[in-house]
Amino acid sequence: MATKKVSVPAVKKTSGKVVKAKSKQESHDDLKTEGQRGFVLSDGTFANRTESAKVAKKAKQVPKTVKKLHSEDLRKKKK
Repeated sequence: MATKKVSVPAVKKTSGKVVKAKSKQESHDDLKTEGQRGFVLSDGTFANRTESAKVAKKAKQVPKTVKKLHSEDLRKKKK
């Protein structure tokens, strides 16, 4: 089974609808919608910023020091 990864920033509206960014290059602010900020994972599920940070660390997408994922964390070069 492939390791889950964080795909793109997303906002989950109070209606439950998830609005996804077109790419990792977009930020939550670019989505111009209100709701819970998080990310869509490679399996298509929505995760909040804390859970997304855990997934991204396990997939080695971000440094282990990240506790709450922000869209810019995915655009930074890994050290």
